[in-house]
Order: sequence, then structure tokens, then C-alpha cells
Amino acid sequence: MHTSIFAETRIDAYSGEDTQHEAVVTDYKRYWARYITHHLSDEDIIGVGFGHASITRDGVPVFEEDGQDPDMLPTAADAERMARVEPHCDWRIHLVSLREERHYRREDEGRWVLYRRGYGLS
Repeated sequence: MHTSIFAETRIDAYSGEDTQHEAVVTDYKRYWARYITHHLSDEDIIGVGFGHASITRDGVPVFEEDGQDPDMLPTAADAERMARVEPHCDWRIHLVSLREERHYRREDEGRWVLYRRGYGLS
């Protein structure tokens, strides 16, 4: 079987790209492990700037970020105060920005747990 230099070059180039993609995925996994917590603290802000942030009750938005002053955005503590009024409902916080996407569910009083994450809008 005859193999051309061109074919070998293409295979090597593809292998190199694959290695680069693996490196990017590995770096991103490290980023998630280091900077993204699995719980929200009371001080965490429900806002992302460019993207979408919301608090939902049984799938219906009770807050959506819409260009508010960053100092006026609610925190996880504010969401918790809302949830305590109707604790039997399914409360969630959604944070979708350019580079990341995080979704939290209220599991117990004061406990917002990450249940889904993704790569965001980009």
C-alpha cells in the first residue's frame, strides 16, 4: 500500500489538533473544579451582565436580569427569602453568561445546589 507524504501530513495535523482540543478541555475542567462551587452562598449575586440570570418558582420566572444596576441585583439570600414564603415549590436559580452556564436548585432551607452546568452562550 502506498501512502503519500500529503496523507501523512494531514494525519499528523489532525492528531495535533486533537491534542490541542484535549488540552483545552482539560484546562476548562480544571477551571470548573477550581472556580465553580457546587453551592451558592448568601452573598452570591443573581446576575451575569451579558447573558441571562433568573430565579424561577415551579418553572415560572419571579426575577429576570434586565439591565438593572449591578448594585440592585438580588443575592442568593434574597432568593432564599422568597423561597421561604413558598417552600413547597420548585425554586431554581439560572446563571447563563458568555463563558459558563450554571443552574441551581433549592434542596433544603438555605441550600442551593448546582444541578447542571454548561459552556454558556459562546
